[in-house]
Amino acid sequence: MPLTDSPQNRLVWCLSIAVLFLVFYRFQIQAPLTHSSNNDFKHLYLGSGLLWSGTSPYTEENLRAAAAEVRHPDLRYLNPYVYPPFTGYFFSWIGKFEYGRAKVVWFWFNQVCLFASLLLLAGSLSGFTPLAKTTLLLASVALSFPLYRATDAGQLDHFLLFLICLILYLWRKRLKKTAGAVIAFSALVKVVPGFLVLWLIWKREWGAFGISVAAGIILILFPGAFFGLTPYFEYIPIALQMGYGSSTWAEQGNAFYVDPGNIGFPALVYRLFHENPRTEAIIHLGFLAKGICYVWAFAVMAGCLACCRIGRKDEDPEMEIGVWILGMLLIPSLFWDHYLVLALPAWVLLASRLTAVGVHNRILAVAAAAWALTCVRMEWGNPSYLSGWNVLYLNLYLPSVIVLFLLSAWMAATSRMPETPTRIQL
Repeated sequence: MPLTDSPQNRLVWCLSIAVLFLVFYRFQIQAPLTHSSNNDFKHLYLGSGLLWSGTSPYTEENLRAAAAEVRHPDLRYLNPYVYPPFTGYFFSWIGKFEYGRAKVVWFWFNQVCLFASLLLLAGSLSGFTPLAKTTLLLASVALSFPLYRATDAGQLDHFLLFLICLILYLWRKRLKKTAGAVIAFSALVKVVPGFLVLWLIWKREWGAFGISVAAGIILILFPGAFFGLTPYFEYIPIALQMGYGSSTWAEQGNAFYVDPGNIGFPALVYRLFHENPRTEAIIHLGFLAKGICYVWAFAVMAGCLACCRIGRKDEDPEMEIGVWILGMLLIPSLFWDHYLVLALPAWVLLASRLTAVGVHNRILAVAAAAWALTCVRMEWGNPSYLSGWNVLYLNLYLPSVIVLFLLSAWMAATSRMPETPTRIQL
């Protein structure tokens, strides 16, 4: 008998939800509200203000001058502004607040984005009862250390998560052209979601692709009419500095491509096999390290392409998007741990499909364990992890993401998008 069929079992579900909500409140709201580094919010706040005033945010001098004007203790240490100009224009409203108030406003804005994302994702859980949906979604985020890290740093991840969930929702509702416009918007906020444009091309979704290109051009030219296009040309060298084996503000000693917290495969390659400022390499492979990274990128890309079924009635485009979301995280040089927030839709879709098709419980357990491992707390600051084979600890999340990618690709290639699902027996 389904657990939701008896009042006693419904009570158990409700108690579980209550406990998970309390855990979520303590770990994801109370803890970051009490103390946050706002490590990334700082350069978004300063960069958006500089762009709105017609000044480039891409030089260290301009960013530090803006920080000196604000005169807040948080701004003594700065990261470079690495977002496209559109991001600064769009979030220029946050600069209208005094910095201390802006931090609070940004925190609650992110919480609203997260709540909206979970509501949109609930629709992807085909056949789940409301209690089952709520429990799964809360359990997926309540103890997520990457989510805490994103909130603590004041990252854009919550907003990007909302946009990705919105793309999935629109595609599910067959509003493909609108989804294409949102993909373009997402790519202008942070370049990585632009990876989904390649999915549109591969799927021959020419209508959505055309709208995506048109929306991108309009969104660039509209603020460009007031501020000019120079900031976009200034951004190109910044984007190129984030390639394999290089870093923004490298002249200041930064090496983001191998820093603790970067959990990607390219980071692992450069830590183990190339001389770098952070770790002691096992073997020095020189230029071959970059070659390994390109082979990795092509392999992930091949997996993304292979999972797609084009023009077939049994295709599952939502599941394919889930694979491409994981692909867009796995390929770049920078895969910060807090980017795992963006993998939430891929995990939810995978859990939904695995449950719906009635696969062996062991496969579902492997997927659940993989997601659980992406939520565990990491101690990135331990210096013992910077030498020898101990550097593998810095990529402890990576095997779980690869497992989720492989399982998602398998489901995308073999499952069928649910149409009239039966209620999941939980």
